[in-house]
Amino acid sequence: MKKSLKICILGLTAMMLAAGCSKKTDTPAESDTTAETAATTAGGETETGTEAPSGPIDPGTVDKLGNYKGVTYTPLAVEVSDDEIEQVIESLLEDNATLQEADRAAAEGDTVNIDYAGYKDGVAFDGGTAEGFDLTLGSGQFIDGFEDGLIGAEAGQKVSLNLTFPEDYGSEELAGQDVVFEVTVNTVSESVKPELTDEFIASNTDSATVEEYRKVLREEMEEDARYNAEEQKKADVFLKVVADSEVTTPEESVQAMYQQQRASYEQQAQMFGLELELLVGYYGMDMETFETELMEIAREGCKQNAVVQAIAGAENITVEESDLEQLAADFGYEDTASMIENAGEDTVNNYALTEKVVAFLAENAVAEQ
Repeated sequence: MKKSLKICILGLTAMMLAAGCSKKTDTPAESDTTAETAATTAGGETETGTEAPSGPIDPGTVDKLGNYKGVTYTPLAVEVSDDEIEQVIESLLEDNATLQEADRAAAEGDTVNIDYAGYKDGVAFDGGTAEGFDLTLGSGQFIDGFEDGLIGAEAGQKVSLNLTFPEDYGSEELAGQDVVFEVTVNTVSESVKPELTDEFIASNTDSATVEEYRKVLREEMEEDARYNAEEQKKADVFLKVVADSEVTTPEESVQAMYQQQRASYEQQAQMFGLELELLVGYYGMDMETFETELMEIAREGCKQNAVVQAIAGAENITVEESDLEQLAADFGYEDTASMIENAGEDTVNNYALTEKVVAFLAENAVAEQ
């Protein structure tokens, strides 16, 4: 499924803030490059060459400010059902399941240990041979027909699979080609979930009993539901106000916003040791599509910022030092100075002001009955 870049500018600004955070989580693919050396969203040029604008960007003139008090929204449900709680418990049991050999034919969901060799025109091809490989049937690890062909096989059985590689397979030598896999099933194992007991819960959670765990789960899930409902309310109300407003934005401001946002994506890619094109590929799009969508986001971002500034001016909403201190804590910075140094003063102030304005809109919104 194609992933979309079309998210609220508040989310993009959050990405800029988080990218420079000194407490970011390392990943196996990440190099020693840090946010300080990879790029900057406050100004300058990233290692990949995109020049990020320095200084504030003029978002344009608000020709018409939409109604921003008493905006209606549809509340999300915050109740948690018993079924939802049981689904979480079931997932916990599945995560702690163990494999046990089964004296029967393999079925979907079972794990088979196999030796296999793949042949094209009677000759073994590279990468098509393995011994002692554990394969869960139905996992989709192998090409179509391979896993289905082992359903019904028993331990010790040899199976010949006549298959065809997909046309878009990564290897040109094998793409669209007919092959034969000779497979030996060594063992058939089934996943066995543990029993739901007080002992299991005490060993795998912070609760002492099943009853206590269900109670804790409900409290946590209800808290998450309330948080998500409030965040959805803020987003819905804010975007409704923006949509109801009219803004004239200079084209150079859109270009500046585009460069700033592109720089943030390049920074993100650098932090994980990737080229921007590879990161874009994760979203299921090519560079041309990425650049087109990012330009649309930049235009919308300017409009959003203009609306935020207009409402802030009308309601005398300003950013206080306490707001910046809370923001630094939320993003894991040691203090506001390090946050501003990493993310840039304009990015920090814009995010803090937007949050306050969005919170104001939400406080004055009216739930639809």
